[in-house]
Amino acid sequence: MMSATKTLVIDSQPIMRTAVEQLVYELLPRAQVLQASSATFGVQVVKNHAIDLVILDVDLENSDGFEFVRRARAHGYKGKILFLSGNKHPMYSDTARKLGANGYVAKFESTPVLKEAIISVIRGYKVFKQERTTTRRNTTLSNRETVVFNYLVKGYTNKKISELLSLSSKTISTYKSRILDKYNVDSIVELMNLQEHLYVSVSETRTNIA
Repeated sequence: MMSATKTLVIDSQPIMRTAVEQLVYELLPRAQVLQASSATFGVQVVKNHAIDLVILDVDLENSDGFEFVRRARAHGYKGKILFLSGNKHPMYSDTARKLGANGYVAKFESTPVLKEAIISVIRGYKVFKQERTTTRRNTTLSNRETVVFNYLVKGYTNKKISELLSLSSKTISTYKSRILDKYNVDSIVELMNLQEHLYVSVSETRTNIA
């Protein structure tokens, strides 16, 4: 059954989509692999096909991987989601987890690590950076706040984010204020620096889904 997994690869770079597709076929020779370059097209694919696994990047063509997860889950997608991303900061991993993804691994990891992540997610495990639970603040962002946060750390203005999410600039400003207040910081840069010290930087952990 696992060998027939229907997989969707979403990445803005055609060469990366092909590379990930090859990884999937090496692991699952009978898999069916579809490709998309944007979150918008990706959502249409999961709505029209029985996709078992989505493998995607955070940065997509005119879109955002986190927005894809939010929209796909909102439309009822129940399959697995694994990020293979060029963004290695632990906050991105945390954001993916909060939005309902099943794993987050950096693209620069070795091929065996990437293959292990894919198989682990398919088998029902979660693959995320290990958290320093002894120092972690008891702070949680809403799904929308995590999406806004990701755009903010990319340097997007409130106006640009409002256009991408079809919200007013005032609403985006409110989300930003809530994010900073929750972590008791004065800027997004300060928050990023804070989060860097609350995680183990290299090790991944797999936790069985309850």
